[in-house]
Amino acid sequence: MKISLFVFFVSLTLVHAEGKAQLISLSLKNAKLSEFIDQVSSQTNYKFLYSDEILKKAQPLNIQIKNEQIKDVLAKVLDRSDIEFKVVANTISLNLKERSLIQAVKSDFVQDRISGVVRNTEGNPLAGASINVKGTSVSTSTDEQGRFEISADQDAVLVVRYVGHTNQEIKIGGRSSINIVLNPTDQVIEEVVATGYQNIDRRRFTGAATKIKAEDALRAGIPDVSRMLEGQVAGVSVQNVSGTFGAAPKIRVRGATSITGDNKPLWVIDGIVLEDVVNISNDQLSTGDANTLLGSSVAGINADDIESFEILKDAAATSLYGARAMNGVIVITTKKGKKGAQAISYSGNFTSYLKPSYSQFDILNSYDQMSVYAEIARKGAIDYSLIKNNKNSGIYGNLSNALSTWNEDGTPVLLNTPQARGAYLQRYVYQNTDWFDVLFQNSFMQEHSLSISSGTEKAQTYYSTSYLKDNGWAMGNGVQRFTGNARGNFQVNDRLSFGLITTGSIRDQKAPGTLGQDSNPVTGEVSRDFDINPFSYAMNTSRVIAPYDQNGNYEYVTMNYAPFNILDELDNNYMELKMVDLKVQGELSYKLPKNIRYDFSGAYRYANTSNEHKILDNSNLPNAYRAGTPYGVTGIENSTIVDGNRFLYTDPSDPDARPVTILPYGGLYITSDNLLKSFYLRNSLSWNETFGKNFLTAFATQELRYLDRISKNFTGYGYQFDKGGIPFIDPNAIKMTVEANLPYYSMQIFRDRFVAFAGNATYSYDTKYQLTGTLRYDGSNQLGNSAVARWLPTWNLSGSWNIDREKFFENQSFFNTLTVRGTYGLTASMGVATNASLVLRSGSVNRPYLNEQEPVINIENLENSDLTWEKQYETNIGVDATFANKRYQVVLDLYNREGFDLIGPMRISGIGGEFIKYANYADMNSKGIELLFKATVFSRSDWSWKTQLTNAFNRNKITNLKNEPMIWNLVGSTGAAKIDYPYRGLFSIDFQRLSDQSGVPSYVNESGDITENIYLQSIHTDYLVYEGPIDPVFNGGFYNTFTYKNFNLGFLVTYSAGNKVRLNPIYKNSYSELDAMSYDFLERFVAPIENLSPSIATARTESRLAGDQVYNAYNYSTERIADGGFVRMKQVTVGYNLPQKYTSKIGFKNMSLNVVGNNLFLIYADPKLNGQDPEFYGSGGVALPIPRQFTLSLKASL
Repeated sequence: MKISLFVFFVSLTLVHAEGKAQLISLSLKNAKLSEFIDQVSSQTNYKFLYSDEILKKAQPLNIQIKNEQIKDVLAKVLDRSDIEFKVVANTISLNLKERSLIQAVKSDFVQDRISGVVRNTEGNPLAGASINVKGTSVSTSTDEQGRFEISADQDAVLVVRYVGHTNQEIKIGGRSSINIVLNPTDQVIEEVVATGYQNIDRRRFTGAATKIKAEDALRAGIPDVSRMLEGQVAGVSVQNVSGTFGAAPKIRVRGATSITGDNKPLWVIDGIVLEDVVNISNDQLSTGDANTLLGSSVAGINADDIESFEILKDAAATSLYGARAMNGVIVITTKKGKKGAQAISYSGNFTSYLKPSYSQFDILNSYDQMSVYAEIARKGAIDYSLIKNNKNSGIYGNLSNALSTWNEDGTPVLLNTPQARGAYLQRYVYQNTDWFDVLFQNSFMQEHSLSISSGTEKAQTYYSTSYLKDNGWAMGNGVQRFTGNARGNFQVNDRLSFGLITTGSIRDQKAPGTLGQDSNPVTGEVSRDFDINPFSYAMNTSRVIAPYDQNGNYEYVTMNYAPFNILDELDNNYMELKMVDLKVQGELSYKLPKNIRYDFSGAYRYANTSNEHKILDNSNLPNAYRAGTPYGVTGIENSTIVDGNRFLYTDPSDPDARPVTILPYGGLYITSDNLLKSFYLRNSLSWNETFGKNFLTAFATQELRYLDRISKNFTGYGYQFDKGGIPFIDPNAIKMTVEANLPYYSMQIFRDRFVAFAGNATYSYDTKYQLTGTLRYDGSNQLGNSAVARWLPTWNLSGSWNIDREKFFENQSFFNTLTVRGTYGLTASMGVATNASLVLRSGSVNRPYLNEQEPVINIENLENSDLTWEKQYETNIGVDATFANKRYQVVLDLYNREGFDLIGPMRISGIGGEFIKYANYADMNSKGIELLFKATVFSRSDWSWKTQLTNAFNRNKITNLKNEPMIWNLVGSTGAAKIDYPYRGLFSIDFQRLSDQSGVPSYVNESGDITENIYLQSIHTDYLVYEGPIDPVFNGGFYNTFTYKNFNLGFLVTYSAGNKVRLNPIYKNSYSELDAMSYDFLERFVAPIENLSPSIATARTESRLAGDQVYNAYNYSTERIADGGFVRMKQVTVGYNLPQKYTSKIGFKNMSLNVVGNNLFLIYADPKLNGQDPEFYGSGGVALPIPRQFTLSLKASL
């Protein structure tokens, strides 16, 4: 016997109307009871709960009523029938009437009275659950507290049913009291689609949307909720370009839609758009710059507060978001209080990370590394008298210093003999430093969450708080986060309800100090000054280098002409990020006459971040800024170092003067503050009416957004941390910033004003055919002054056909539901350009003498009054089907997108002082297929197996673009845009061969000639080799859960394919002895005709090279490319639910333990990657890969 459930919401979930207010009108003739249930459901907020036996015994109905209350209608319809009804909360249960009084009295002599309580897995009572004695017509329903009583034999079986939960058969077994816990089921498709504006009956929804319950997406040990969607939703790609807390993954919904824009989905929390504190595009996420720590919009959300995710993918689903929805929308619905007894829930996650291992990577050990040094020494590249003055040096630099340093007794620290030098170097042959062991730790992260839920018919409240502390996987990293949430929903009367939500989070985070990334198209290098990222350091530093000397003290090498030890540097160069994020939200709903409802939503958000970068006095950076001067570490001026040190200052007014330091004392104190204030107001009206089999609904809304972002930056020179913070400011520091037009402080204010009007209407006939139309009108102050540029109408037309409602569908038994959907519409996005108005920036003239300086105003951008929205026409066709008693679900979508008016840079004549202009001129086509297969393979009393497979294909092509990318842009690891290729295509320099005599590589250059020299700044790119897109073409996930009694096992496999990855750059024109090398260097060119990998240039051969980029270009050649496809074991979970007979003894309703492994291993990846993670760019800064981790998770409720 199966359960049928019809749920139709005509108001937002905040509205909880009582039965006496539900007025309905019906006109039915010889109708089935199921038709009556459909009509009542469409006009009210009630759910029906009944068995198939009810439908079989029901007689045809003839009804003619108007504006009568629900209870009166039910009494009339069921009068003189064998069916009785019971209304509890918003559930109407239909049961067969019990036997006559005489039969009942007679039965009581031989039957017992059984009582009990029905709860869900969270311990909350279930009101309106149906209890039936199997094989009889005896049944009852639970009351508001979940209690029931029923007469049954001691050997009878009770069948318990509740909407959205798995049916249970309970043997009485002589018991007089039974406590029953029902598990939620996945066999029923979610009945409501939450768009953030409306809650729409899924059977009348015409768009492409996927709902994920939080408990299905929850990944214990992964605190950032943005990573919870990985592998869960067809068409949603999640690339973990950085695993550092606060840095968002690169999320794409149906691929890229803009060439220069963000390409990020819009996050909506409880109906309110969540604005980014700092706007960081998907491309910027991979840079590792400090501001990426603020890249995740949802890093401050407690995952345990989330009820569900709704991913809106096509133009119909996102239509009410208009010009903000071109990249898709992710709607998060958070938990709220529930009616019934108070429920207290706790969850704790205790996580340990595993250190990386050299067995995963292609890095030489110290023995092989020393053999490479030996070759360099034999070729005369190591001069003991000069190497100590090199910018960077390691053991050979220290050896040189030891040879020229004297003890107090007049003897050299190290004798300059072959034997003494050999003995000194011998220690390092087998040093084999494990930098991963030194710089990483099997650290501990703890996360605690506590929530309290309670409620009555009139008021429901929910409170929660959480605390997270991560001691840091890598040295110099760590984070603490506090969150709080208070929510109340109140039903004032039958017409008026309102809700209040207050959420807040506080974050304290520490990370290694970092400066911005520098991309140099001249030399072909991507670098970062003073980079101390632990992972980057371990990957790029020779294992010959020792962190400690033989006495256990720090051992220093030379970097940037100054002493350097990575452990000492992490202690003296770090960032402290503090963030406070507060949101206050109010909601109101009022029922007007004639089925009209007014809704209001308003929110105020305040977010303040402060990043303090503290570079202490004796760290490497300040010492580099005074190296070679009397203020340096040695206290002795060294003219060789002074001449080579680019961090010293030369006075332009005195070109013959020697370079001097601008930082004679102290360090640097750099602050970066970001402030976000936003107001959001929305007013809505909704109406619906049913005319027989015709259903019509209309919705209109107006919204206003007011947002200010303030960004402040300050660099304090000479801050003396070891002297109470008293600054010593050298005037040259200020003079240098003035002359270079690089002010040591700045403030930028960004004001965003946005207004929108929207409306939609849906017509449905007998829930078979649906037609929906939406129109929205958006305006923003960020766009051009002309009306056609600043204001934009977006629209959508969509429809669906529920084939399973047709009479001919009754003749088959395979499908349970079958729906075909179609949509066509226009969506849009803001774009990143800011030149709608004339952009002027003040500065000073470039003159050598300070007394000649005067302020100037520079034209940064000329006005583009026609700058407008990026737009896209989208067509989507979808099929939804369930079969085998709804145990199996298939969702298939095909879409085509035509993007136009996309913003991109274009080279212009230069009239007016502007050579590159951002304008709407580019076009892009993208198309794709998405497939979701979800199944309950089997479900027995003790065993069950559920599986889900998501697959997505997306391919895009730029059809119009007038930019002229350089070779350097196209061959870099992030690719670039080029007409007739994908949004981010990866190209390679065409490698030809190694020189037979010198082993120097040669390539096809920009002119088509074979040469060693490549002009990377050339815009002539026809001779490059196209490798493939940066973004995956295919992606998906395979998720399975198995249960046996109280045990459960689950695993998630993610995969992607169709993209290419640039291998990490390892070749240079010249190497320092700090550089780690690949095992490829053991097969390097050392003799003629050995064309394996490029040779190591010596001092002699380097001087003969055609340019600085000869060897660097090899990193971007066709030899340094790999397939980006992979299959990853993302998560494995093993859990146990403690039996209630044990948990009740210690006062708990339920308790569970889970052991979770995340990011365990790659099942498949291209062998050419040699351990390089296909998702991680290794850009240094604050970026870290996703660690391998294990979590013990405890959940309990009272």
